[in-house]
Amino acid sequence: MAAYVIQPGDNPMGIARKFGMSFDAFKAFNPGLCDANNNCRILFPGQVVQVDAPGGAPAAPSNPSQPAAGFAPQAPPWMEVALREQGVAEWNPGDNPRIIEYLASVGVRGGDETSWCAAFVNWSIRKAGFRGHNTGLAGQWINYGRAVAPTYGCVVVTQPMAAGASGHVGFLHALDQTNVWLLSGNSANRVRISAYSRGKLAAGQCFRWPV
Repeated sequence: MAAYVIQPGDNPMGIARKFGMSFDAFKAFNPGLCDANNNCRILFPGQVVQVDAPGGAPAAPSNPSQPAAGFAPQAPPWMEVALREQGVAEWNPGDNPRIIEYLASVGVRGGDETSWCAAFVNWSIRKAGFRGHNTGLAGQWINYGRAVAPTYGCVVVTQPMAAGASGHVGFLHALDQTNVWLLSGNSANRVRISAYSRGKLAAGQCFRWPV
């Protein structure tokens, strides 16, 4: 067994092939990485996984700041902020002051029934000390930062879910063959992790990263 440091663009099947392992063997070396249906978590660059290196095939040098066993993605700072907000929900009656705070980060005044998914993303990124996009329109986040491969914590933009809407935006938590799982605001009127069809991803480079 050897440590391998995840590189940008890596995926579980590709890593298994790189080291001559079956996918089942790779999963066994890294419990918790994939479920029984082979739906795997996002691999975060810099994370250490365990591989078999037959014939002395070299694994990438391990990163001493990362654990040498198991799979536990290291969340980027804005994702850590967003994860702590899970469960924040609209009030009825009244307005949740936390959601009003999200909206204020993009200069929007209104009650908590105002569309606030983009405001939540902006607030989370700014709270982590990074430059936001300062727009309450989800569709405009397609031009934010730089384009990346699907990466844990990246900003993801979807197509509009209803007529007249600008789309939905959130942070990538996981993916499978059919869905992307986003941590987002204004999802069923709350901050939560939920599935969105990959067929609903916005056209173009919809996975974005702060610069």
